[in-house]
This record gives sequence, structure tokens and C-alpha cells, in this order.
Amino acid sequence: MLATSASFRFLHRIIGNGGPEPHEYAELNEIFEYIAAALRAGELSKADRESLYEGFGSNEAIGHTILGHARAKPFGYAGDFLIIDKIYRQEVTEDGRLCKWDIFWHRQPATRAVRNRKDYFIRMVRKTLRARDSFRLLNIASGPGRDLAEAYARIDPARMQTVCVEADDKAIAYASNLNAAFKNHIEFIHRNVFRFDTHQRFDVAWSAGLFDYFEDGVFVKLLQKMMGWTKPGGEVIVGNFGDHNPTRGYMEIISEWYLHHRSAGHLRDLALRAGADAERVYVEREPEGVNLFLHIGV
Repeated sequence: MLATSASFRFLHRIIGNGGPEPHEYAELNEIFEYIAAALRAGELSKADRESLYEGFGSNEAIGHTILGHARAKPFGYAGDFLIIDKIYRQEVTEDGRLCKWDIFWHRQPATRAVRNRKDYFIRMVRKTLRARDSFRLLNIASGPGRDLAEAYARIDPARMQTVCVEADDKAIAYASNLNAAFKNHIEFIHRNVFRFDTHQRFDVAWSAGLFDYFEDGVFVKLLQKMMGWTKPGGEVIVGNFGDHNPTRGYMEIISEWYLHHRSAGHLRDLALRAGADAERVYVEREPEGVNLFLHIGV
């Protein structure tokens, strides 16, 4: 298609320039969305897809950038703990030939939403402690643990006890180091959440960045388990990328990072399928409107 050819030429020009300038961000995102739609529709050949990456160089050459990390998936999966922490810290490569891509990435709505997600978590902790003297937190797929470290630094640590369930042992090692000052208040459990069970009950069951990797049926099953681990009067909170994500094309085309984007209505319907009380279900969003948060009172 002629339009696709023009899109590829634009993208390759940006790649040849070492990345986009701020005034090119909007047009570049439109190109990514256009190409992603063509890919989903089966309108791009394998050769077309491979040509998208011409000019970036090998994975080894770009491996120290956010883009390279996302493409290489050094821990075997998209959205790993380290790339999330790089987003939190807004890490930019020192390689002047490629730093424009990292700057572009950190200014996108999706990465701003991830940073807002951390802030949302901290506000949730502080709000909960305004309503009670102390609480027990279950944190599913706890990742790098920077949100925990920053939350604990803002409260009396003795008022919150946390159990983190995480499938990646490297993520646990990383988070344990970040939270060394609060080790007496955090238990890390190395387990796939679908093989995890507990007789403990928690005031808040939280999962920020796991559910948008699941099909609806799996989403509902895990939500039911989390509701069962929550005390009466407690709350389950689940993050999910919404159906408005202007960065989706870039994530899928360049990073091969795929998520199940869901609307607020869809999240509410899934909560009802899991057995939630309709009157105790609501959905919030962070300031970008990209990351949604499903709340279920138990």
C-alpha cells in the first residue's frame, strides 16, 4: 500500500536521524498506530515487518537503551521488573546516537501512566492508613518494588505488613535490595500466582501490572482468588491499561509488548463475572487516562 510505504519512509528517516525530535512525536505515534493496525489486519508481510527495524542495528548494539531492552527481553518476558524500574527512574542511555529514543519513550502517555501508577499506589497506602491504625497488604506480581520502597519511606513502616507474590526470582532479589530498610515488614514469596494459596487474609489485595496480560477468563479466575484472600471490609485493586493508549502502536511494533486493553465498563463486567457486588465496584484512572484501576469492596 502506498500509504504504508510512505509510513515506512518516515519511520526510517527518523531512525536514520537517531530518533525523533519532540515536534515529531505526534506524527510518529500516528505512523506507529497506522502500521500496527495494518499488522493486526494481516496486511504486512514478514519481510515488511523485518524492514521496520532496519537502521536500529543489532539487539546487542541497542541493548543498553530502553528500546533495546524491550526488544531483547533479557528476562524472557515483556514488561519485566527492570524495564519498569527504568521507566520509574526515567533512565536515558549515555549513547548520544540513540538517546533520543529513550527520551521519546519516557515522554509517552504509557510511560507517564506507569509512573502515575506508582504514585497511585503510594496515595492508596496513605489513604488506607488514614482510615485505620495498620493494615496487611497482598501485592501480586510486585516487580521491582520501588513503589513499596517509596511508600514505606512516607509512613511509619510498622503500620503496614506486606506479602509480595512474584514469579521472577530476579525481581525478588532486586526488590529485596531496594527495600532492605523495610525487610522486617515485607515477605517475598517466589511463586507463580496460580500456584499460590494462603490462609492469611488481607485488608488490601493489589496488583498493578499483571492483569492486562490475561485473557478475560484467566482475569476472572485470578480476581476470584484475590477476593478470597481479602478480609470482609477490605478491598481488591487491580490495574489494567485502558482502551485509550496512544502509545500502543509503538509498544506493539517496536517493543513487541502486547497487552489486553480494557475499558472501564469491561473491567466492571469482569468484576461482576467474578462475583463482586455491583454496588461495591468502581473504576478510577490516573491523570493520563491510560491506566485504569478496578476497585472491588469485599
